[in-house]
Amino acid sequence: MFLSRVELNPYRRETMRALASPQVIHAAVMTAFNSFGAPADDRVLWRTDRLGAATYLLVQSQRRPDFHHLIDQFGRPAADQGWDCMDYGPFLDRLAAGQVWRFRLVANPTHAVSEKGRSRGKVYFHVTVAQQTAWLLDRAAGHGFAVVAGTEASALQIRQREQVRFRREKATVTLDRVTFEGLLRVEDADLLRKALSGGIGRAKAYGCGLMTLVGT
Repeated sequence: MFLSRVELNPYRRETMRALASPQVIHAAVMTAFNSFGAPADDRVLWRTDRLGAATYLLVQSQRRPDFHHLIDQFGRPAADQGWDCMDYGPFLDRLAAGQVWRFRLVANPTHAVSEKGRSRGKVYFHVTVAQQTAWLLDRAAGHGFAVVAGTEASALQIRQREQVRFRREKATVTLDRVTFEGLLRVEDADLLRKALSGGIGRAKAYGCGLMTLVGT
């Protein structure tokens, strides 16, 4: 498994359009694996991170990507730009119960409500900070971690909430994304590895579900 990061140029018209449409970025990300003939079950997770004045695309994949085309579209090709790519497997293998990590997760917090005449509940987005925080806390144990309480700087925080609307074929899709940050303690390393590899929550094709860890 690989974790890759490529810087985007947010001042290009093509990049502005892509950042406004997860459908466009999803298509661009998947073309990084076209030459491999990627199988349908090959999980690819991605998200965009804004760190100061820089904008990055973060991609987690089973195989090493080729981002030359993506830099041509959304980066700085004239500067002979490259990208970062690390083998993620050794890091995942080192996870163990009791470790504490700082995390970032972009997610789509939702809940299903049963309605008469429907075999499956209708999915609604959690709209308040309290609901969105509870959504993550309720799922933590099932994903092998506990959120660590502490000082205001280390407690669970919501850094960004955004709603995007974009076209998918002939339909308009509305997507709500929330960026969580905080500290977690590993409770079950196998469950956490599964969550990191497979993503958390819905809308994984559209920039949600990817959790990353860094040292405290």
